[in-house]
Amino acid sequence: MQQRRIARVLEAVAAQADGSVPERLCAAAAQSTESFGAGLTLDAGNGLLQTVATTTGGQDGERLQSDLGEGPAYTAHRIGTPVLVPDLTLDASWPAFGPAAVECGLGAIFAFPLRRGSVRLGALALYREAAGELGDEHHADALVYARFALDLFLALQSENPPEELDQLFDVGSSSTAEIHQASGIVSVQLGITVGSALAVLRAHAYAEGRSLRGVALDVVARRLRVDHDR
Repeated sequence: MQQRRIARVLEAVAAQADGSVPERLCAAAAQSTESFGAGLTLDAGNGLLQTVATTTGGQDGERLQSDLGEGPAYTAHRIGTPVLVPDLTLDASWPAFGPAAVECGLGAIFAFPLRRGSVRLGALALYREAAGELGDEHHADALVYARFALDLFLALQSENPPEELDQLFDVGSSSTAEIHQASGIVSVQLGITVGSALAVLRAHAYAEGRSLRGVALDVVARRLRVDHDR
């Protein structure tokens, strides 16, 4: 049964007409699990998950999680087990992300870690507009998609230095670099750790109703100084 499921997943990815392998994987995962969208994230260090592929329906959820630094993908990556949220209106796990996701029209989110033993690389998130449980068959398929994403990344990354992300997964790396750079700047300005500086940037972006990347760009360009008073 498991071998047939794996074969079906591989066929679904191969059947997608356009995009990189990660993009086709997300499209196939959303289609196979009857989800509105899907997003694939990888650990970019210092408490940041980088979205390397997403479908249109997964863009809002991925953006919110990146900007706020919380959500099902972040939790699944941290604890190493699936995080299933069948009704976002009834869940209070993420004070900022939950209400914002509901406001964007999302009803349910299911996140699956990219994990093998002690290795945790990121997460695959499935987004639905309507609340409802993820059925057993869809849950089993999602586990295979997450395992496929993990195996794919490990295979591609095996020839690269640890600090060098394979170009196939390098989508959005410039924005991630800008966020890391801004975190470093704020870290020096406030005399705090880089991780704490990232939290400060996220808090500022949330308070101002802006994206994390937008705030980071202003910090790097010296248009904004985030001080203790802010």
